[in-house]
Amino acid sequence: MKKRTPGLFIHLLVAFYAFFLISCQSQPRIPVAGSARGQDMLTLLPPETSAFLVIDWNRSMNLKLVQKTLEEQPEFQSYQKKIEAFSLNLKKDVYFVAVAVTGEMKKAFENLVLLVNLKYQKDKLIPPVSAQNSNLKHYNGIPYFPFIEIEETAVVCLAFLDNSNLVIGSEKAIKKVIDVYTKKTPNILSNKDLKPYLKDINQKALNFGLLTVPTDFLQQEISKNPSLKLWENVRCISSFSDYRNGSYLTEIKIYAKDKEQHKKMAEGLTGIKALGLGMTGQVPELGQALDSLEITSTDRYVKLFLSLNEETLSKLKKVIKEKSSDSLPHLKKEKPQQEKLEKKIV
Repeated sequence: MKKRTPGLFIHLLVAFYAFFLISCQSQPRIPVAGSARGQDMLTLLPPETSAFLVIDWNRSMNLKLVQKTLEEQPEFQSYQKKIEAFSLNLKKDVYFVAVAVTGEMKKAFENLVLLVNLKYQKDKLIPPVSAQNSNLKHYNGIPYFPFIEIEETAVVCLAFLDNSNLVIGSEKAIKKVIDVYTKKTPNILSNKDLKPYLKDINQKALNFGLLTVPTDFLQQEISKNPSLKLWENVRCISSFSDYRNGSYLTEIKIYAKDKEQHKKMAEGLTGIKALGLGMTGQVPELGQALDSLEITSTDRYVKLFLSLNEETLSKLKKVIKEKSSDSLPHLKKEKPQQEKLEKKIV
């Protein structure tokens, strides 16, 4: 037994060291451009955040389907040229983007923020303090300035957290993020009510998000349509999308009251899927997509899972484009009439 003790001790030491390394690596931290992970973006959100979507921008920009789509959008090319004036490349220099509602969903606009993790030259974006008519302000030592104002009231502000992170949103919302960044308040990861839902999300995916549903969200609609009562106890919805082996996949989880409600919700969604399949005779690509949709239920949630390869997605995109172009002549005919009406009003 004595001969085995040193060996056993070494194995335990190695195991402890490995566990320590893994624990350190998995801890989210303030995102640094070039080495940040998706989960790191959550360290900038306040605990009362009711919804967020984190996008791995840099990885998304390198996907063929995304690149092809952007090449077909002249607006993106034009916007890219304007951004280049600040020595910034949208495809190479931006790493993560996150959209979040930093408070109640009922007041979504005033709580809305856009977080951008990127490599940029701060000096080219921050106006000098000595500059005339400079409206640069500071909050907790962080510089920010309003760039959209209505009647001298800041509507949208831009804050420079550090050399890797920008925040765009209302003055109230960006100050919440600054409070988290400067450790005046904790971040969303400290919210015990959200931890079970956050653990269910693949935070290494191309994008992932979470939405907490207000308790009275559907009350008015239920009074008009009693069939919606099945959905009144939905507490939270999470999702993630990813790209694996030539296919794009999406997973959505709906958390409600209990196993029985999850089962009924899954049955209802399956019925809607069947109805949709019956109406896609002229669009087989859409029928193929619906047929690939998997709907299951567990004690904790209802899960929707969809995986489509690039070929199928390209076909769907082509069909949607054709359907949209078919409706353009109708819109073009209406436009002159609309212009005449506007002239009369003027």
